[in-house]
Amino acid sequence: MNDVEKFIEERIMENKNLFNKDEKDFIRKHGNLIKKIYLLGFINSKECYKN
Repeated sequence: MNDVEKFIEERIMENKNLFNKDEKDFIRKHGNLIKKIYLLGFINSKECYKN
């Protein structure tokens, strides 16, 4: 697991109370998709605050 994957997994675990059982199952089954979406959101938020 690389640093980015570890960071994302830690953020999900820190906020696990935001997800119901079905959502947690979805996250486990689609981990790569979740990582990509998280990174897109992170990059977009950096660009928003840069302007």
